[in-house]
Amino acid sequence: MKELLIATLLFLAIVIGWFLGKAERKKKPTHFGADPITREYFLGLNLLLDDKQDEAMEVFMRTLEVNSDTVDTYLVMGGLFRRRGEVDRAIRIHQDLLARPSISKMQQATVRYELARDYLKAGLLDRSERILKELVLEDSQYLKRSLELLLSIYEKEKSWGKAVTTGTQLIGKGQSSIANRLAHYHCEMVEQSISGGDVVDARKHLKKALQMDKNCVRASLLQGQLEFDAGKYKDAIRSLRNIRHQDDDFSPEALPLLDQSYQALGQEKEYIKYLFTLLERHPAISIVIALSDKLRAIEGDVEGAYVLSEYLKQRPSVRGLHRLIDFHIANTEGPAKENLALLQAFTQQMIHNKPIYQCNACGFDGKSLHWHCPTCLEWGTVKPIHGVEGE
Repeated sequence: MKELLIATLLFLAIVIGWFLGKAERKKKPTHFGADPITREYFLGLNLLLDDKQDEAMEVFMRTLEVNSDTVDTYLVMGGLFRRRGEVDRAIRIHQDLLARPSISKMQQATVRYELARDYLKAGLLDRSERILKELVLEDSQYLKRSLELLLSIYEKEKSWGKAVTTGTQLIGKGQSSIANRLAHYHCEMVEQSISGGDVVDARKHLKKALQMDKNCVRASLLQGQLEFDAGKYKDAIRSLRNIRHQDDDFSPEALPLLDQSYQALGQEKEYIKYLFTLLERHPAISIVIALSDKLRAIEGDVEGAYVLSEYLKQRPSVRGLHRLIDFHIANTEGPAKENLALLQAFTQQMIHNKPIYQCNACGFDGKSLHWHCPTCLEWGTVKPIHGVEGE
């Protein structure tokens, strides 16, 4: 149905172009005999009716004269070829249009922009980048859209410095909503700097990331890791505790490093107090499990199991049940222990088969936290899943 609609729209566009050309031909003296253009036109129409769309379009392209009135028709055809994956044909149409001196400067800008999109679709990133940068320098009507496409190119190339520069230009043009993306670009550069052993550069980009987006959880996690590795445990704790103010959903992500930091300072009771604070703000099973494990280590199995079971009465959780079974198996013998082991194996299988994170934009899910969604390519939209099988 969609292909039929596209074909119909294409046919209407070509017919309009045909009649525009026909109006021009009426100004010329007529001769006896069939007009060769008319023969070509009806040949194309017959091919279209016979569902031979590719052959029909070739005929129409030969028939339709390229001028300022018909450029839009050719642009429709080029866009159709690109969407169908026939990028070579789209490129050929747009290159042919650029070679015609009869089209206006505004139309030339449109054709160049479409050609840049063709190159991008074909994976010819350098050619696409060159055209887009020219359109930006010319301050054409495609300036914003050209910057957006350049941004996608730099993301593909992982050229984060160029991406920041381009994104800053977009913000200057009023597109402040992309500040979150720029914060992630700086975080990407933080990770590169850490891998290269350049801690000074990493700190510089961390600062810029948080300037771009004060609620960038990723930046706080990276900062916490950086301070921990430097032995600055109090600073690490400060950065990691800031996450609850940025986005409560990500508080569990900071728990392993927070635990290590408090242990390094010999302040495990302070860590327990903090876990209770988190539970009051934003209950999550990861926080409960961390708390019950700490209480179990300090006060024994009974206290650890009590905290966990009280939480499960209010908020059922597969992960919570799995951990509670673990508490009871340690204090059970005989057939009851065997039954609990079977139940634990079942909950383990359920946990193993379920995703942990999901993208709020497209629904992509998986076991790993992606700051850049692999499916819809949005930044910061993948978050921990909540509910019986999640947090």
